[in-house]
Amino acid sequence: MPRYAIAFIAPSESAQLRHKILEGENKEIALRKFFTEEASEFYSNDEQGFYYFKDDFFDSNTSSGSIIEI
Repeated sequence: MPRYAIAFIAPSESAQLRHKILEGENKEIALRKFFTEEASEFYSNDEQGFYYFKDDFFDSNTSSGSIIEI
């Protein structure tokens, strides 16, 4: 199963960096797992929260995340 290194700057006052290496069948599954384990406290823990998380994560102007397959 592929492994992904995911880093995310949390939207908080202290700009916390969250980083984790996760396994998943694809990037979407690994990113959803990361959201559940590391970022759901900053968003609503539902589909809408995941949508906003991905929007921040991949924003073309101010991307707050990175995911690479390792």
